[in-house]
Amino acid sequence: MKIAIFDFDGVIADSRLAIFEAFKVISIRKKMPLITSDEIFNLSIKQILSKYKIRWYQIPYYLNLSRKIIFLNRNLITLDQQIIKMFEFLNLENIKIIILSSNSDNLINEFIQKNLPEIKFTEVIGGVSLFGKTSKIKQLTKRHSKNKNNFIYIGDEVRDIIAARNAAIKSVAVLWGKESEYLLAQERPSYIAKSGCELAHILNKFALE
Repeated sequence: MKIAIFDFDGVIADSRLAIFEAFKVISIRKKMPLITSDEIFNLSIKQILSKYKIRWYQIPYYLNLSRKIIFLNRNLITLDQQIIKMFEFLNLENIKIIILSSNSDNLINEFIQKNLPEIKFTEVIGGVSLFGKTSKIKQLTKRHSKNKNNFIYIGDEVRDIIAARNAAIKSVAVLWGKESEYLLAQERPSYIAKSGCELAHILNKFALE
């Protein structure tokens, strides 16, 4: 059985409005001008951290703060239309689905119970550190299948593609999420999906390999 590991924000959920609320609070805390929505979704995480002058040791604090603000604004989070399309065409008999995200697992579980009640998720893993996905993916490969060819990671950020590569599994970069095709293509993901239909086609083919 093949296993597809999904990021949450920007892949399954359209969290842009809630994330923007978090940046409003961070701007006030840092006493800096509010970053524009275009900048948020066209800069990598490392570039945003640099712009806000957030040092490495400060990341856990601001990540936890962001999770709290996003949770308070969870009513702004919607199911992405591309994922609705993907589930229409995805053959779930041949593939297991896991969610791996930096967002809180409480928010994710509440969201999927409300918006995707008919979909069985093998695992939901939230609260991952910004750059801690590689180790989590490696843990998943050990737990579910020692053959790394059975895994594929679906993300919308450069750090997702890097994490998959460092864990030696395939990756899909989706283009309806946070970062641009230009940024994502530079990291050479295994596949690029421009739509939910394309993602379903990629995963259905992967499941039969």
